[in-house]
Order: sequence, then C-alpha cells, then structure tokens
Amino acid sequence: MSWRNFHERRAVLEDVLSVAEFDVHAALEASESTDVLRLFGRADNLLLALQHRWSNHLAAKLDQALEDGTPLEDEWFHLAAEQPALRALLDAGAAVSPSLRFAQRGEQRMIDAHSTGRLAGPATTRHRVPAPC
Repeated sequence: MSWRNFHERRAVLEDVLSVAEFDVHAALEASESTDVLRLFGRADNLLLALQHRWSNHLAAKLDQALEDGTPLEDEWFHLAAEQPALRALLDAGAAVSPSLRFAQRGEQRMIDAHSTGRLAGPATTRHRVPAPC
C-alpha cells in the first residue's frame, strides 16, 4: 500500500466515523460507497479496519491499566465511553458481517492475555465483554 492509499483509507475511516456520530445506519450505508469499495475492496474490509483500530486502542488501554494497577475488565467500557461512534458502528456492523463478528471474538482473549500474561485458547475463553448488539 502506498502512502497515498494509506492517507485515502484513513480519510474514509474518519468520514465514516463522523457520519456514525449522528447516524450509525447511514455510516453502514456509506461503507458501500464507491470510495470504500475502491480503497478497501468490500465493506467488510472497512469494518475490519475499524475493528483493528478498536483493538489497537484497547491494547493500549490494557497496557496502561497494567502499569497503573487498575482493573483490566473496566478498560473495555472506558474505551466504549471514549469512542461511542466507533463502538456503535462496530456493534451495528457485527449484525451484518460474519468477518467482523469473528474478529471481535479476540477481544476477551486479549483481556485475558493481559491479565494472565498468556493467551488462552478459544475453548477456555469466557466471554465477559458485552456481545455486539
């Protein structure tokens, strides 16, 4: 990916999030636009890019919580409160995107890995983060 594509993709992500601040369903419809399809290939890839953003922010919050000695489980909720448009868009997107639902399953494993220092397998993972609406 070129720097130009990177910046174009980032601008589309920001535009979609701006729309989601006022209307999540309009933002989902925007994920089918010509620019999205040109830059991301399909709407699912845009949603996965947004999930990647969420996961990066969650990982940073978990790292900081470890440093501060604060409860890790609360960080998911803090991030959702800080970025309500992103969280709402991901929740709405999960209703229509199996790829996004699959990607979101890793959130609890990330929290578990931060709290135990090791990654739990899917069979032993308990789902404590809220399921997408």
